[in-house]
Amino acid sequence: MGATTRDRPPEPGSGGAAAYIPRPIDTAGVEVPPGVSELTELLARNTHENWAAGRLADGWRWGPVRDDERREHPCLVPYDELPEEEREYDRRTALETVRTLLALGYRIVKP
Repeated sequence: MGATTRDRPPEPGSGGAAAYIPRPIDTAGVEVPPGVSELTELLARNTHENWAAGRLADGWRWGPVRDDERREHPCLVPYDELPEEEREYDRRTALETVRTLLALGYRIVKP
């Protein structure tokens, strides 16, 4: 995974951040059905695994503090070894993904 547009500042004169207005799908009223917490945790774990795989593929390695120049990051550890606040960040991302799917009319059915 190389640099993405999210990693780069806007081009001068392109409007950049001043022109961009986020319009996320409204999930405020979406109720997550019971039993989906297991799925949310699996998605959170997978989110971390994908992030870590991308970092490692880009030459990053574990380090005690984040160092972009040396490509070191303290979160390049198995999900279960992450600090709770990092796991909670991934859980919030996963839960919002589930809420978005439900808001779009998808159903979540365990196989």
